Amino acid sequence: MPHDDHGARHDDTEVAIAAARAGAETVRARYGRRLTRFDKGGGDFATDADVAAEEAILGVIRAARPHDAMCGEEGGRRGAADAARQWLVDPLCGTLNYAAGTMAVAVNVALRGGPAAVADPFGGEVLFTDGETARVRRDGHDTPLVPSAATRLVDVNLDPPFPGAPAFRAVDLLAHPGFVRRLRPRVLSTTLAL
Repeated sequence: MPHDDHGARHDDTEVAIAAARAGAETVRARYGRRLTRFDKGGGDFATDADVAAEEAILGVIRAARPHDAMCGEEGGRRGAADAARQWLVDPLCGTLNYAAGTMAVAVNVALRGGPAAVADPFGGEVLFTDGETARVRRDGHDTPLVPSAATRLVDVNLDPPFPGAPAFRAVDLLAHPGFVRRLRPRVLSTTLAL
């Protein structure tokens, strides 16, 4: 069955949304619990919440698209590297934030060259695109994402290095109660661009 017509694109979009939601539910359910940390090298790490969220996401994709390849940040590639249809998964974008107790995280699911979804585990929203339009789904209702001059977006990159500030630790800022209180309602951390 070809996957390039509007109906198939819509179906793939719904798979991406359902998978992102499954990951978000797992992330939300594990929030505040003691986390097991897995070193990934180079100062990067994952937690058992990352791994569990990825499994939840892949379970949704496998059920809907059993012949598609998948590449998860934590579990690596499943399926042929040269597969025409490949799902890309970042189950917990913002692991450092999450481990520090800050809810500025996202769950990313994308079909390479196709639909993508970004779920906010704590805000209950899913931002998504079918490759032509971008929308946000809240409480079962889809609303187009439309940029405007009134939009206030702030890009904060807390990845090292910081010139002249060798002692800065992003985790200290992210865990600070004032940061959480002031920015949490307005922050969604993701590396996946819609």
